[in-house]
Order: sequence, then C-alpha cells, then structure tokens
Amino acid sequence: MNDSLMTRGILMARDIDYAAVAVKTAIMEKFGRKNDLGGLDVAAGERTISVRDGEHAAEGTRDALLAGIRDADSYADLWQRWQGP
Repeated sequence: MNDSLMTRGILMARDIDYAAVAVKTAIMEKFGRKNDLGGLDVAAGERTISVRDGEHAAEGTRDALLAGIRDADSYADLWQRWQGP
C-alpha cells in the first residue's frame, strides 16, 4: 500500500477520492429518481475521475464532470455531453 495513503494504520483519503464522491453524489441526486443507476461506477485515479455505466464511460476532472452534470437535461444527455460532438 502507498505509504502516503497510510497514517498510523488508518487509510487516508486523497482529495481526488472526495472529488469522486462529489461527482457520484451529484449524479445520484440529479438523475437517480428517474433512472436506474445500479450499474454506475465512479472511481478516482491519480488526477482524474472515471465514470462508467454499462457501455458508457467518461473520464475527467471534478470540475469538468460536474459542469456536464449541471448542464445536462437528462441522464442520456449527460453521456452525450461527456462523449463530445
């Protein structure tokens, strides 16, 4: 295990881990009532966050992903925005 993540035997979360939780929470709050999000997986990397749901996948910074969530009108629209034109 990475020594920078351990302090006295306690696993310490990194800022990117908290950012991944923020992204997942934003998705669940905005789209969870009308969509099945059981397959949603959000994972923190070294500097970016990966989001997957079925065949959909996106990766970006917390700010970029949250901007897409804010701007999207639906869950399908969110994935279109994250995939680009």
